[in-house]
Amino acid sequence: MDLLWLLPLIVGAILWAGCDVISDGVIGENHEGEIEEKSKKDIDLKSIEIISTSSTISSSSSSNSQLHHGGEHSTDKLTGEQDSIVSAIVMFFLVLLVHMAMGNEQLYDYYESYLVNGGFSAKNNLERIKPTTITWAALIAGAFQSGSLIYLLKAFETSSSTIIVPMMQLNSIIILPLSIILSILSYYFPILSTFHKIITPTHLFAFVLIFVGSFYPSLEGDFSQLSKMSFWKQKAVKYVLISDFLIAIYYLIVSFCTNETGAMSSKSFLVVSTYGNCLTFALLIALVKSFRRSALTLVKVQRKYVYLSSAGEILSLSGYFFVSISYHLYYNSGIVSAAEGALNQLFNLIVAILLKKFINFGRDVKRVREKVFSCLIVTVGLLLTT
Repeated sequence: MDLLWLLPLIVGAILWAGCDVISDGVIGENHEGEIEEKSKKDIDLKSIEIISTSSTISSSSSSNSQLHHGGEHSTDKLTGEQDSIVSAIVMFFLVLLVHMAMGNEQLYDYYESYLVNGGFSAKNNLERIKPTTITWAALIAGAFQSGSLIYLLKAFETSSSTIIVPMMQLNSIIILPLSIILSILSYYFPILSTFHKIITPTHLFAFVLIFVGSFYPSLEGDFSQLSKMSFWKQKAVKYVLISDFLIAIYYLIVSFCTNETGAMSSKSFLVVSTYGNCLTFALLIALVKSFRRSALTLVKVQRKYVYLSSAGEILSLSGYFFVSISYHLYYNSGIVSAAEGALNQLFNLIVAILLKKFINFGRDVKRVREKVFSCLIVTVGLLLTT
């Protein structure tokens, strides 16, 4: 039973690994920042003077073409925003199918159980949270999830999944202190009783191992990079940090809604939160010019990338369902988050290598030895959680 929470987490990690590698293949890389930086270092006035008039005209023409198509992005592939919009469309239709299969009675059964048991849980007779509060919390969680997805996919424009996925471990660093604070507050506010258990010292050490092992590859094995501003100024790092913060809030709400006092099933949470996610995207397209432009220019993207993105979203949504089960089964969200990212990193590495080697899909996988070493550290951490 100690390892039961890991089983759905492994399934979710495999599904997300497939989704991440698909994102590598469908999102166009943008190296504009790197080119500008290189230009500042390598091009001096002497070399500029040598450039002929014809070269200048050619360069200017090329620049205009790039501006017209949105920087360095290939018009054949998706931008991060476009990929997130495709994801939202796919999510909406998938969740409609799940909703119809469940029916309203099963979807909102936490309302009925609340009334039948007089506002208390059937198992331990704990005071239940009002169902309307749970519903609103799930909808708001969807908004956080959509924001996290947008920034995560924008990070793929400047980096690959085997670098981005390890950096996603920062969400567990955010979740852990928040869950400890919520554990303390639960003694004073019964509505937070979901977070009543405080992490044990052994599990705290396991968390440290999982985090260190998972974050190791993104630093190229050099932790001194954390003290360098150049590391934190990278677009991919900034986008992933924002994504991590937003998804950390999402995961805490998952625990809040699906544990005993919330009594929402993982499937119900998936449906309601996804509605909140899709509603957020609809508002962004209606109110934000860049999103509206991204939605309208989807017709210029090759169909195969749109189809692949859709397949990736099916994997992603299925992954969210399985991972939410683990958050329901294990007492500490920080441990689950760290383990989830670690497993995702492992399977992402395996899937990325296999797809690149056998069908030449995705991007080149580098520093494999460091990533394998990090997986060994993570394995020790996972064993300590049992």
